[in-house]
Amino acid sequence: MPPDDYPGAASKHVLDGEALLAANRFDGAGYLAGYSVECTIKTLAQLEGASPWGHNLGGLSREALRLAALPSQRTACYVTNPNLTTLTYGDPPGWKEELRYQPDGFVGEASAKAWVAEARRLYDEVIVQMKLNGDL
Repeated sequence: MPPDDYPGAASKHVLDGEALLAANRFDGAGYLAGYSVECTIKTLAQLEGASPWGHNLGGLSREALRLAALPSQRTACYVTNPNLTTLTYGDPPGWKEELRYQPDGFVGEASAKAWVAEARRLYDEVIVQMKLNGDL
């Protein structure tokens, strides 16, 4: 079985999040932005040979940062923020996979805009650069 296509998923989710944001669909935009961030972080771990799992962005970020600091690291050049991402996990006011079960209007416009912007920033700094550098 081929490895999970985290870079492809990150691309799909950030583009869909941006489209939903443009259509004022803030819940969907915010939800997909978080998944884009998750898949971008998992791409870093996967490049280091790890098999990341779960949705907790804090835990995934810490693991990706730990891997990027190893002597054999290949990903340190893609980590520009000391926390990797500014998108927090859990309550309040962070992203979590359970957002899909919340009523319409749960994610506000400001949060959706910030989350989509963070997803785009991280995607561009990690996935796009990996492609340009030939790591993907």
